[in-house]
Amino acid sequence: MGAAVSFGLSFITATVLLVDLLRAPAGSSSPDLGAPLYLLFAGTLGGIALSAVMAWQLMEPFSSTYRRGGLAVVSAFATVLLMLVCMPVNQLFGRVGLLVLLGIAILIAFLLTRRARRLVVDA
Repeated sequence: MGAAVSFGLSFITATVLLVDLLRAPAGSSSPDLGAPLYLLFAGTLGGIALSAVMAWQLMEPFSSTYRRGGLAVVSAFATVLLMLVCMPVNQLFGRVGLLVLLGIAILIAFLLTRRARRLVVDA
C-alpha cells in the first residue's frame, strides 16, 4: 500500500508542478481557469485512480477480491490525505520543494515496489 500511495503522490506532485509552471503570473488581474484548472482536476483524479490500480496490482497474490479491492480503496484515500502535503511545500519552498518532494515520492515508490515484488518471488 505504501508503494501505491507514494506512486499516487508522485503523480499528483508532478501535476501540481506542471500547474505551477502553466499558471498566470502573480500580478495578473484575472485567474487562468483554462488548461491549469483542467490539468489540476485530471491529474488529481488520475493520481488517486493510479494509486488504487497500483495497489490492486501489487496485491495480486491475495486470493480475495474483497480484500484487494478494500485495500486499493484505502490506498486511494490515503493518497488524498498525503497529497495535501503539496500545498505547504509549494507555499514554503516553491518549485524546488515540489521537485524534491517528487524525487522522494518516486524513490519511495520504486523501493517499496521492488520490495513487494521480491516478497512475492520469495514466497
